[in-house]
Amino acid sequence: MQILHRQQIMRKPAHYFIVILCSMVLFLSGCSGLLSDTSSTPNQTIAGTTPTLPSEQPKTDNHGIHTEALTRAQLEKVQHIIAGMTLDQKLGQLIIVEYLGNNYQGGLQYMISQQFVGGYVYQESNSNFDPPYNVASQVDALSQQAMHDAKIPLMIATDQEGGLVNRLSRFHGYLPSAADMATSGKPAVAFTQGSQSAKWMVELGINTDLAPVVDVHTVDPPVMSTRMFGSDPKTVASYAGAFLSGLQNNGVAGCLKHFPGLGAITSDPHTGLPTVNRSLADLNAIDLAPYKLMIQSDQPAMIMSTDVLMPAIDPTLPAELSPKAINGTLRKQLGYDGVVITDGLYMHGISDRWSLSQAAVLSIIAGNDMIEGPYTPDLVANVVTALKQALQQGTLTMNRVDQSVERILLLKIHFGIIKL
Repeated sequence: MQILHRQQIMRKPAHYFIVILCSMVLFLSGCSGLLSDTSSTPNQTIAGTTPTLPSEQPKTDNHGIHTEALTRAQLEKVQHIIAGMTLDQKLGQLIIVEYLGNNYQGGLQYMISQQFVGGYVYQESNSNFDPPYNVASQVDALSQQAMHDAKIPLMIATDQEGGLVNRLSRFHGYLPSAADMATSGKPAVAFTQGSQSAKWMVELGINTDLAPVVDVHTVDPPVMSTRMFGSDPKTVASYAGAFLSGLQNNGVAGCLKHFPGLGAITSDPHTGLPTVNRSLADLNAIDLAPYKLMIQSDQPAMIMSTDVLMPAIDPTLPAELSPKAINGTLRKQLGYDGVVITDGLYMHGISDRWSLSQAAVLSIIAGNDMIEGPYTPDLVANVVTALKQALQQGTLTMNRVDQSVERILLLKIHFGIIKL
């Protein structure tokens, strides 16, 4: 399939706007109108389950979405929105899709309007930017139509890094890679590049960038090539943090990737599951160090987990399917409570062992909030069916689903995706 044979390089897989309290209250008081047309849809929430209350979540942890800018009243309002959603709408929010070609009226429109997906990803390699969508105004028109058709405003994403992964090349030509930015010796260069890229993405109706890469270059030749900012964790955090700030200061949600780290891999994750045999001490000192630094200081909107086996963390499961990696290392050890999104679940490191639907269920159980990989309505339907079966069997709970929906909605509020 075309989507499984894209470029042979790995992809996928600052501060928030401080919103004045009164504006937030006014905004959130109107949010329930987003779902006012759902009263005729049977509520499919499983009986006997209740949403996770805000008091059960960190309220002032200074990272992720739950910041001091969010009051209990605001969190309760988000829970009120969640309480009015059908099960299909909740499960749809957990899915961000790709699509093939340049015809919105086909599968993409159906996934948005009928399957309630939380967002979609533009990929030049999927021919999304073929004529007439090789013109910024045309892409923006498609983005606006998608927003119009959505029950809840969409996360509209791409993975704009620069260099080898340059989704804006059709519109703006070559843009510097992470290695180029680091060679300048000035983190301000990365900040400028992130800022400019964000402004260009906003012109296309894009509100989320699945970047920057925070992998630490530790093997040669590197599979990740020029996509890394350097071989020192502090340098990586400095330049990636500057790029992230450029994005998020200009209204685009950023995403650190690829957790827990691909800087030491020696094989392409598109073709199989790479293994990194570092000790836990070395992982903490090298691969995990940029995440620790940036979670504390840069408040990344999202973090992308990926398909790498790190036996020191989990000897059995790839990181993006592993509760030890996501709930254990990322959530508990590093303290991240923002949105976690998977890498593409169709890559062979996952698909050689699990179906996309199986991987989707495992990833949500592991602690991810959004799964990336479905690219047709049939695949979305399969994932939703698998999630419902997991709920019925008790391997997945509604509390767990509501927790992820809450994080996603709060991200959308912070970045103005859900409008005032």
